Amino acid sequence: MDRIHKFLAKLSTKPRERVIAAIAAITNNHLEGMDVKPLKGKKGWFRCRLGDIRIIFVRTQSHTNVVVEVDFRGKVYRRF
Repeated sequence: MDRIHKFLAKLSTKPRERVIAAIAAITNNHLEGMDVKPLKGKKGWFRCRLGDIRIIFVRTQSHTNVVVEVDFRGKVYRRF
């Protein structure tokens, strides 16, 4: 089991549903209305904010988004 699935398994039902819906929107390029900002020093890397939870994703050459990491605010940025 990868880190994203492990993190989602630890969340309660409502936050898990919000994160899963946000991941689906990100992978389908439906970013309007979401709090998305580019990461400094990482070209093509972005973060989506859902309260204390951050979703880190990369926009590829073919303009698709790949979710790299999902974790709480303080922990997610330490891995990069």
